Amino acid sequence: MHKILIMNNVKMNGWRQWGVFCFVCWLWVTAGAQGVKFDYLFQEAERQKLANNYAEAIDLFSYCNMLNPTSGVVLYELAGLYRYVGNDSLSIGALEEACRLYPDNYWYKNRLVSLYMEHRRNDEALKHVEAMAQRWPEKGEVLMMLLDLYDQKHDYEQMVKVMDKVEVKEGKSEQLSMEKFRLFLQMKDEKRAFEEMEQLAAEYPNDLRYQVVIGDLYLDAGRKDEALAQFKAVEAKDRENGAMLLSMANYYRGEGQDSLYHDYIKRLLTSKAVDDATRVRMMGVLVHENLTSGTDSTVIMQLFDEVMPNTQEQGGLLELKVRYMVTKKMPHNKVKPDLWRMLELDPENNMARTELLSYAIDEEDTLEIINICKPAVDYKTEDPVFYYYLGVAYFQQAKLAQAVEAFKDGLDHVEQGGVSNRVQLYTNMYSLLGDIYHQLGQDEKAFQSFDACLGYAPDDAVVLNNYAYYLSQKKKNLVRAEEMSRKSNELEPNNATYMDTYAWVLYQLKRYEEAAVWMDKTVEQMQKDGEEISDDVVEHIKKINKKNPKKK
Repeated sequence: MHKILIMNNVKMNGWRQWGVFCFVCWLWVTAGAQGVKFDYLFQEAERQKLANNYAEAIDLFSYCNMLNPTSGVVLYELAGLYRYVGNDSLSIGALEEACRLYPDNYWYKNRLVSLYMEHRRNDEALKHVEAMAQRWPEKGEVLMMLLDLYDQKHDYEQMVKVMDKVEVKEGKSEQLSMEKFRLFLQMKDEKRAFEEMEQLAAEYPNDLRYQVVIGDLYLDAGRKDEALAQFKAVEAKDRENGAMLLSMANYYRGEGQDSLYHDYIKRLLTSKAVDDATRVRMMGVLVHENLTSGTDSTVIMQLFDEVMPNTQEQGGLLELKVRYMVTKKMPHNKVKPDLWRMLELDPENNMARTELLSYAIDEEDTLEIINICKPAVDYKTEDPVFYYYLGVAYFQQAKLAQAVEAFKDGLDHVEQGGVSNRVQLYTNMYSLLGDIYHQLGQDEKAFQSFDACLGYAPDDAVVLNNYAYYLSQKKKNLVRAEEMSRKSNELEPNNATYMDTYAWVLYQLKRYEEAAVWMDKTVEQMQKDGEEISDDVVEHIKKINKKNPKKK
């Protein structure tokens, strides 16, 4: 069969095969013995393989195979080359032939099994590995392959038998016993699970974990009295044993004895023998139970206060506590101290910083916003929100230069990051930059900022109004100013500020009668809204009326 495959390969390779054929004919003429011809071909094939000329190497090894069909080395080489060129079916065929010819060659079988497993031909792989385990019982890697294949078939009984062989070969080990124990549980064979764990407990009498596991097995089997006795025996030896404390807590919870359940949970969480990860995990369970049941938060909060001093790395527990308080909608003044503590432990904790920022925004505390956002900006956070609110706070404090820098840095981070509110941040920052540049007398930069803003949000009524008003003040590009002001009024038809701007733009365009009509609308809307007429509006009325004969 393998020869047929090779001959087919010869037919498919065309002119390249003709060159190799000529080379073979030359060898036939110049070399006397068939062994010499084979050696020449084999060496040339190896040379082509090392040069990464895989097609040529395959052709030459194929001729070697024709000269000596029983050469396992040639078949093995061909298998590897077929693998290189992506023809796994021919690779498997060559290895199968090699294994048929040399059933006692470990490496041929090992390579074939690997290919079988790669192509999910597990039944064929298992057949070979079982034979290999009989032939080479001393090879641990064969037993590991056997375990893997039985595991994929969920044949746990056979897995146990293989583990027994490993134990005979290597001796009993904790890891192996625990794996057998796990298998017995999956097989629902409690008797052998008990026996395995009891043997392990006897082997390691000072490791109380196994004693606790035996108690857990009793509890799972409904043998509660034996379970409690087992746990109590461990407690007598080590009151701080974390596994025992957790199992005792579960026992009393199952019995409905809530006070004892909470006692053991508290002992577990405050025990110096328990690691921080376990504390956080257990507190997470209690928090979830509390939130699900909707019960009072007092017990949980007291427990947090008692557990915290015993925790080395407080970040995880603090975050859990804060999330709990936020979910419970506790007052800001109760949550903020822990949020600041989280930032002391980790200045780059954006969750804590964002929560503090939301509180400061709600409370309109400008100084607090700066205190929260400035450190984030200093360590170059990627989140542009902190740059934005820092710029807003500086703007509100009339620190215009600082506000400009904050917004400019923020725009760079919006560009670099994939923030979800990207367009909104762009428009807000460019809009405020336009107002700031106008206040600083840098009108060209102001107009550029407004243009950038409208590029993202062409219907932003605030920007349309402000841009139009600043242009009217400079008596510049009034046609565009009229278009933008008219559009802002179309977007918000009952806004007296926008009406006043439009009246003033019309005045600058010398469309005095229209300006007077819009000025009347402005006054009417302000009276309707209960607004006091500002000095600017009064000035606009005077100038418009002065130019409008009907108003004199």
